[in-house]
Amino acid sequence: MKLFYYQDPQKPITYFNSKKQVIIPEKYQEKELRAFWVSTVVNIDLPLFNDEKEYRLELEEIIKTALKYNINTIFFQVRPLNDAFYTSKLNPYSRFLMGKEGQKPPFDVLEYLIQLAKPHKIAIHAWCNPYRVSMKINNLTKEEYLNSLSELNFARKYPELVISDENKQLILNPTKEAVKQFIIASMVEIVSNYDVKGIHWDDYFYPYAALSKTDNDLEDFEGREDKSLSLGDFRRKHVTNIVKRTYQALKDKNEKLKFGVSPFGIWQSKENDVRGSNTAQSTSQSYHHQYADTFLWVKKGYLDYIVPQLYWEFGHEVAPFADLTRWWADVVKGTNVDLYIGHGVYRLGRKGEFENPLEINNQLKYANQFETVKGNVFFTYKNFLGIEVLKAGMLNLKRMLNNED
Repeated sequence: MKLFYYQDPQKPITYFNSKKQVIIPEKYQEKELRAFWVSTVVNIDLPLFNDEKEYRLELEEIIKTALKYNINTIFFQVRPLNDAFYTSKLNPYSRFLMGKEGQKPPFDVLEYLIQLAKPHKIAIHAWCNPYRVSMKINNLTKEEYLNSLSELNFARKYPELVISDENKQLILNPTKEAVKQFIIASMVEIVSNYDVKGIHWDDYFYPYAALSKTDNDLEDFEGREDKSLSLGDFRRKHVTNIVKRTYQALKDKNEKLKFGVSPFGIWQSKENDVRGSNTAQSTSQSYHHQYADTFLWVKKGYLDYIVPQLYWEFGHEVAPFADLTRWWADVVKGTNVDLYIGHGVYRLGRKGEFENPLEINNQLKYANQFETVKGNVFFTYKNFLGIEVLKAGMLNLKRMLNNED
C-alpha cells in the first residue's frame, strides 16, 4: 500500500530527500515481543499511593490492560530519580510512590506486579534511569535540593558526585568511578532480589540540555589520562564503559538476564557520519547530545536488545519513521542484539499526521516486515486506558495486536 499524507491525500509520503514513495505491506506481521512502558516519574502512569486496596487495583489493571492488547512484556519504571519502587538497601523509596522520598509502602509494589504477571507469562523488565537525580529543581539551590533527599540517597551522601545541566536538573557525574560502581550495584541488587527478565535503561544519559557552565565534568576532562580525547569522546567513553560493565555484571549474575537500552531514535545523521541515518543534519543526535554511542554498543554486543524511540510520523520533515526504521533494521544485522521499535502512541490525535487513527498501525506493518525487527514497544501505558490520546487510534491498535484486522 502506497502511503499518502493524511492531511493531503494526494501528496505521496516519500523517503527523506527522495522521490521514492513509502510502501507498507497490506498485512501486519506479529513479532515475538509486544510491550508497553509504565512510567512512574512524576506519576505519569501511576498515581500516588493513597490507599492500599486502590493501589493494588491499579497494578492489577496494568496486567488486565496488557492482556486486552496482547502485550507480553512490561517495562516498569522502578528507578525514576535515583530512588526505588522496590525494597532496596542502596536507594530510598521513590517520592512518586508514597509522596515522600524514603517512606515505605505497605507492600512490595514490584514483587506484587511480578506475581500478577507470572500466571499470564508476561515478562517484567526493571526500567531504570542510571544517572538522573532530579527533574528541574526550580527555585532551590543544588545544596537545598540534595539536603531535602532521604539520607539513604546516594546523591545526598556524596554531593561532590552530582553535577547540573543549564536547566537545573541534577545527574550523577558519569565520569566518576564511584558513580559507576554504585549504578552497577543498584542493578545487581534488583536482579538478585526480584524475578525480573532484565534491566532496561532509557535515553537519559547525559541530559538533553547542556551541562552547567559552573557545575560540570570539565575538571574530570582536564584530568583525563588520554589527552588526545575530545570532550565528546571523553564523555562517550565513560557512558560506554558503564553500559559495557553493567551488561557484564548482569551476565555474571545470570546469563539469561537481559540488558537493553531505549535511546533517542537518531544516533547520527549521515551528514555527520556516513554510517548514520537518512535524516536531516539539524536533528538532535544521541551521539552528540547524550553522548550515547548506541551504534557502537550494538556492534560490540554490549546489549541484548535495543529499543530506539522512533516517535516521529512517516511524513516528518527531518526524521521520518520509515528512514529510521530501515536504518536500525540494518544496524543490527549480523549482531546478537535484538531490535524492538519504540512507538509514540501518546502522540495519536496530535495535530498533523498523528491525527490519522491508523498512523501507529501503519508503523507496525512497515516495521515488522523487516526480519531483524523482533518486536514493538509503546509509550506510554496510560494511553492504553484512553487517557490523553486518540481513542480511535488505540482501538485500531488493539484490533491489530489481537490479529482481528
